[in-house]
Amino acid sequence: MDDIMDKKEIRPLEVPERVAIYVYCHSYKGARQLARFGDVIYTSSKSHYSLLYVEDNEVAELVKKLEELKFVKKVRVGRLKALNQDFSGAFAKTNLEVKEALEKLS
Repeated sequence: MDDIMDKKEIRPLEVPERVAIYVYCHSYKGARQLARFGDVIYTSSKSHYSLLYVEDNEVAELVKKLEELKFVKKVRVGRLKALNQDFSGAFAKTNLEVKEALEKLS
């Protein structure tokens, strides 16, 4: 029993940075092969696209590989990291607008 535990690889607890990749395919059959490239989170059989998550440092070379596959129409990389996710300014502005509206009603 100890031999089995010694042979198992201990994975690190830290999660690497991952990026979403949307892969549009000609058919649903092709989408099943995408699991070898990354973690397939969602596949739409009607719209023929799949959502993959891959590590940040592998994105450029993986996009090239995916575009070379004959069942792939197009590949798009998610841009969530490029968006400003600091909403504190918008929250403060909304708060101010609500206060002004309440003062007008009073």
